[in-house]
Amino acid sequence: MVRGRVILALLLFPALTAAERMNATLDAELGRALFERSWVSAPSSTQANDGLGPLFDASSCQGCHVPAPPTPALEDAIAPGTIVRLGNAQGEGDPVYGRQLQTRSVQQQYAEGTPDISYRLKGNLRETALTLHRLGYGPLAADTNMALRRPLKIDGIGLLARVPDDEILSRVAENEDGISGRAAWLTYADGMKRLGRFGWKATEPDLNAQIETAFSRDLGMSTRRHPDPSGECTETQTHCREAPQGADRGEVEISDDIRDLIADFLNAAPAPQPVTANTQGERIFAGIGCASCHATLHLGDGTPVPAYSDLLLHDMGEDLNDGIREGAAAPGEWRTVPLWGLSATLQLGGLLHDGRARNVEEAVEWHGGEAEGARTRFRELSSGDKAALLAFVNGL
Repeated sequence: MVRGRVILALLLFPALTAAERMNATLDAELGRALFERSWVSAPSSTQANDGLGPLFDASSCQGCHVPAPPTPALEDAIAPGTIVRLGNAQGEGDPVYGRQLQTRSVQQQYAEGTPDISYRLKGNLRETALTLHRLGYGPLAADTNMALRRPLKIDGIGLLARVPDDEILSRVAENEDGISGRAAWLTYADGMKRLGRFGWKATEPDLNAQIETAFSRDLGMSTRRHPDPSGECTETQTHCREAPQGADRGEVEISDDIRDLIADFLNAAPAPQPVTANTQGERIFAGIGCASCHATLHLGDGTPVPAYSDLLLHDMGEDLNDGIREGAAAPGEWRTVPLWGLSATLQLGGLLHDGRARNVEEAVEWHGGEAEGARTRFRELSSGDKAALLAFVNGL
């Protein structure tokens, strides 16, 4: 393990002294460099850099999780790193295209398709209009649905990883307002169950699992949990599965060492700090029921984690039902999205899973199901109270 990390330090930071390279405190910095690294297709002159594809959506982790720009994005901008999720109500991916549309490919391969993403008005709100062009492997299955997933912010994700399961499970109870957060229990091949907490539908239990799934689906690179070197290429995509690999037979392209260093970087990512404080708005936020789901959890030592998420699944109503079951989440269920860092999120594009909401008020208006009561009370607020609440959320 140590030897592998020293080699990575030599590759990534050749100017460092030997003592610096051996310092364990460099793990997070090594992970940052790996997070930002652009991978290339195999074969390449440096095997440590290759293995990208054959099909992929990004060539680096940062290609999806980009830093917020200094100025807000245009109103109709699509957040960088947004991908197309595929699936049906039974939890199956498309039999040809899998669970994610890969829009890029290495040389001599065919990308799966080109999404045309736009927005159309639904009353005073807007919703996503998604059309696929140039499908490389024929039509989607009749029961395959498609929907957008914008990337989630990584700031503070290490704190969310350290929230004890018991703290999350303590909130699994229906209250008087009909809020009944559900634990996302994930069953593995060995029969073991683990609590999902990451991703839009709480489909990953920890950072290691989240990282490995991203390498497989987003970059087409193999890991221990996802050892197929062809990434998401299905059995019917025979040309894709014959592409060169970036690892020797029986090995994987992304080692546990690389994964662990990226996890070290993510664990060290500081939590977002509020841009402004608005105690009146926070009281109103709690008073109308928003905090029933957008809650503050705690670490084992009692330290608060003000992410404003219970990390549980909630039924959000028909308007947010995309027809895709993922993990333990039914098509209309979503993990409560953390709100911290929302001010930076707004600089990248819209809100909600597909970016349809142009601002916080529109995001609230899309809330249905368990959130219908809170939405109704939001609508009934005086103009001053509503402004205070929106100022609080916008300042997170």
